[in-house]
Amino acid sequence: MQSSIINVFPGSDEGRRLVLAREFEENGDSQLVLRQETLSGHDGWFVQSRIPIEAGQVAALKMTLTSRLADAPSRSATKLRIKSALAG
Repeated sequence: MQSSIINVFPGSDEGRRLVLAREFEENGDSQLVLRQETLSGHDGWFVQSRIPIEAGQVAALKMTLTSRLADAPSRSATKLRIKSALAG
């Protein structure tokens, strides 16, 4: 599998980061993923967790982040409240 990094968001220290990437399958399909990565002295960046973003979720995620950040009173860090529900 190949990937193309879209953006890298630095973490709390130099050895952690969040990566937004597009991953490509051999059949030509691709999808966006968020990857939490840590730096290993021997192997470079190592993926700790990977969250695929489905095509239908991309627009909603973009709208949520854009509207929340536009409403922020300043350019300082903004806390986003994320509500979730478990299906059951």
